[in-house]
Amino acid sequence: MTAVAPRALTESGLDALYPRAALDLPVNPALLAPRLAVPPKERRNLSGYRDYYGPNILAEIPVPGASERLAVIDKAWPHSLYDVMLLVARDDILRTSVGDTPPTVLTALMEACAQFAGYVSTPSVMGEFGLMGSQTSIAWNHDRTVDRDNGQWWDKRLHLHFNCWPKRAHGNRSLRLGDVADATTRRSLVDPVAYLAHRVILDALTGHSLPDGCILLPPDPLRDGREHLPVGLKIRLPGGWPFVTTPECRRLLRTLHKTAAATYRDLLLSFTGQAEASRDWRRPPLLPSSDVQRRLAGVRWLTQGSREELLRLRGALRELTCRELELMRAHPDVANRCMTLGGLSYNLAFHSPHPASRERPLSATPDLYLVMQFKLISYIGSSPAVHGAVASVIDRANGPVMTDADRALRRAFQAEYVHLLRQATDGNTRVPSPRTFPTEEL
Repeated sequence: MTAVAPRALTESGLDALYPRAALDLPVNPALLAPRLAVPPKERRNLSGYRDYYGPNILAEIPVPGASERLAVIDKAWPHSLYDVMLLVARDDILRTSVGDTPPTVLTALMEACAQFAGYVSTPSVMGEFGLMGSQTSIAWNHDRTVDRDNGQWWDKRLHLHFNCWPKRAHGNRSLRLGDVADATTRRSLVDPVAYLAHRVILDALTGHSLPDGCILLPPDPLRDGREHLPVGLKIRLPGGWPFVTTPECRRLLRTLHKTAAATYRDLLLSFTGQAEASRDWRRPPLLPSSDVQRRLAGVRWLTQGSREELLRLRGALRELTCRELELMRAHPDVANRCMTLGGLSYNLAFHSPHPASRERPLSATPDLYLVMQFKLISYIGSSPAVHGAVASVIDRANGPVMTDADRALRRAFQAEYVHLLRQATDGNTRVPSPRTFPTEEL
């Protein structure tokens, strides 16, 4: 499917898919992230993970009974001063989602998530790094697109972003979504299909047995704005962070991925008559609206309201000519605005709306959500709800350059978390030997 969007926010095209109340959502189009003075050249990882990340690998955590390791990585393009990345490290088989990740590895990942929540909740850590009032998100993307920019562009291996945003360090330029003039930015903050996708995935989950105590929230932009909740499917998890390490949570994650993949396949068939993802710089041609309507009527799990909204989506999409596709190939920024992604694209995140305090650190919050954001045209993966905004674009290019003091704090923060992981694995952690790589290899 392909789409060409209008130049301004109008009542037609993709913009018409936003619920009217969504245009009043508070968003931050430039959440400033600290950066290196001379950042490396961004490029896709088409080699082994050690060749690609080089000295940025802080440690490799063995997973008992599995060939995979969890590589702890210092991101060359940080999302926050206090962040770290956990990569499912294996080169012969790429694990791209929770659906194809072995049970022991997924268990280790979820335990690492809970350990991070506990780590940033430790009083000494909160004091040392100034984390009072901070917000934390642990998120990962799934997107097989390989032509235009997307939420998992640089490495298709499953990797989790552990981001802790101190209150003092964020750039807060919150404004209404409808006041964001740039279409590319607006549609990355809140994808035009975000609320439609929320409704559709709720339809698809009907009949699935979710773990006891999980509460599915319906689409409601007014509630999202009032309670500062991120856009997307939201599942309130029972018992907060302890639930994350349970078999029930792992089953929930796999159910969501499997359901999302089947849903995307059903809708792709309905819109194009094809079940396979598109080739590079190509998208399958759209069926006439009458055919799409007939096919959607045969998707029995869809509600009538969802069918009607999906037909509105069909009306907002059009074919791109071969000449237009070649133009986008030559000018990727145009593709980011006008061209749909190349397959199923989503972000999964653990999120709590409450800033951390001594009385209620992150690990003690009763309000923990699993959030699933679906993307049709957005060029970013996660659009986190941080410090009053329900959606943010992380600006990694215009943030402050990290000082020596900043980098020392960052190294100390990461080292203490690696030490925690090392203790959890009884010290059986491989720390790579120092290696010399040019900055382009970071």
